[in-house]
Amino acid sequence: MPFLVIDSSMLQSQELRSYLQGSPHNFAVLADYAWIEIYKQQTVEAIKHGLSVVGDFPDQLVLLRANGEIIQLDPIEPDLRDRMQFKGTADSIREMAAIFRSATVDDAAVLKQVHGHWSFANGLLPELIEGAVEIAASLPEMEEQMFTKAEIRIIRTSRQYPAAMMETIYGAAMQIWETLAHTYGLPWQDLGDNRIARTYLFRYALGLVIHLLWWISSGSQPVRRMDRMSNDMIDLSFCVYASYFDGFMTADEKARWIHANLVAALEAIAHG
Repeated sequence: MPFLVIDSSMLQSQELRSYLQGSPHNFAVLADYAWIEIYKQQTVEAIKHGLSVVGDFPDQLVLLRANGEIIQLDPIEPDLRDRMQFKGTADSIREMAAIFRSATVDDAAVLKQVHGHWSFANGLLPELIEGAVEIAASLPEMEEQMFTKAEIRIIRTSRQYPAAMMETIYGAAMQIWETLAHTYGLPWQDLGDNRIARTYLFRYALGLVIHLLWWISSGSQPVRRMDRMSNDMIDLSFCVYASYFDGFMTADEKARWIHANLVAALEAIAHG
């Protein structure tokens, strides 16, 4: 019974439709940022298109709680993956899909609902852009502080990382995690590595370091497009969500690489 997190770019794809048609036990996991993509154009026709696949399979959709709620989940309590999900959403999705299928372009009531959803989603975007600017500015400094010139050559030639580099990577992720945990007021003292590795913020911190590795391997080019950096941070969130489930459906090569390496790193922690 696979649960795949679906990247925003795959929401209307034939690949997703084929996956859901393949078995009633195939589930698509949708995060809050996926809904931003559906609602951001603020038109009935655009949302009809956005729901064109997932609206046909309401019983096979899993909706994740808002990012801020997931960040606060206690990693020590059991059933973390279940606690990340909204329950009993199939009827609401079925009703929403039916409303938009029957709506006309100038349906005032539906357009008001669309505007309300978009206003909420749009409120998240300035925070994403601000975070992306900060991360983009810190990439050169992180590269210089974390790795020697010899290690940068290793990253750019895709050789296997030596043990000392792996320790540097995990150490950097732990430092970022501690900073984020403090910012969000989360307790982090006295948690062992395996419990810390279950938290969303540690996985996000580790994903940021893996994103840094991709950036270095691609030549350490200055980030000039903050909209693309914001998209990278959204993709990173999808990668983190997918690390709790059975896989990640995405057409983005970078996101696929970051997810695969994040999962591998978490497995190494679990067996370390």
